[in-house]
Amino acid sequence: MQPDMPDNSFLKSQGRIAALLGRLAADPPSCLLLEGGTEQERHDLSLYWAMILNCRAGNGPCFECRPCVQVRDEVFRDLYLLGPGQKINIDQVRALRTIYTQKPHFTWRVVVISEAHGLRGPTANALLKSLEEPSPGNSFVLLAPQRESLLPTLVSRSFILILNRKTRITYDEKVEAGFAELAEFSRTGRGWLDRTSGKDSFDLDQARCIVSRCKHELMGSMLRREPGSLFSGLSPQAGYQVLRVLKKAEFCLGLNYIRVDMVLEWLAMSLWKRLCRG
Repeated sequence: MQPDMPDNSFLKSQGRIAALLGRLAADPPSCLLLEGGTEQERHDLSLYWAMILNCRAGNGPCFECRPCVQVRDEVFRDLYLLGPGQKINIDQVRALRTIYTQKPHFTWRVVVISEAHGLRGPTANALLKSLEEPSPGNSFVLLAPQRESLLPTLVSRSFILILNRKTRITYDEKVEAGFAELAEFSRTGRGWLDRTSGKDSFDLDQARCIVSRCKHELMGSMLRREPGSLFSGLSPQAGYQVLRVLKKAEFCLGLNYIRVDMVLEWLAMSLWKRLCRG
C-alpha cells in the first residue's frame, strides 16, 4: 500500500490542483504561484511539486523513493524553503543567485517562498531579477493567499494556480474601514479626499488590499447579483469598465516611487464618476 504523507488531506481538498501539477511536470514553468486555499495547503502542494519533479518513479510522487521521503521531511538538498516564520531579506534572495546558477544535485531544484506577499522593495526586486534570468533545472514557487498582495511584475512572470477556497477572504479592520469610506464617497462624493490627504492615510500594503477588496466586491456582485453591494445594478459593460479602473490602480501601486494618496484619490474619483454620476 502506498504510504501517506504526514497529512495528505490536501490531496482531497485540492485534488484538482495536484492533478494540474502532475500535468505541468512535462514542461515545468520557471515560476509557479499557488494562490488561495490555506497556508498549510499551499505549503503541502509546494512539497508535492518538488516530489513530482524529483521522484525516481517518474510518474508522480511514489512517497517511497529517497527524494520523495527527503522532500517530505524537508531535508532534500535541492529544496530551499524561505519563510514562513522568518522575514525574507534581500541577502537570502541574492544568495540564491549563486546557488541556482549551478546544476541541481538531483533533477530539479525547487525554491519555495512562503507567504510571498511579504516581499517588498529591494527584496522583491532582487527576486524579480532572478525570475527574469531563469536557469535550467530550477523552479520557484511563490505562495500567497491572493495575487493582489504581490508585486504585479512578480505575478506576470508566474504560472498561476488558484486553490479551492473554503472561507471568504478577510481583511483587517483598517482596510475594511477604508473600503467603507471609499464606497460612501463613490455613492455620495463626500469624505474620501480628506481621508487620503491626512496624516492617517493608508500605506502601500493597505492601498493594495483596498483595491483587492473592491475587486472581490465587484466579482461577487457580478456573479451573485448581491443587493446592497457597492456595485449592484451595474451592467456587464459597466462592470468591465470598473474592473479596468481597478486593474489600472493595481498597476500604478506596483510602480516604484508611487504616491499612494494620489492613486487612491484617482481611484475614488473614477469610481464616483461611474457609480454616482452614471
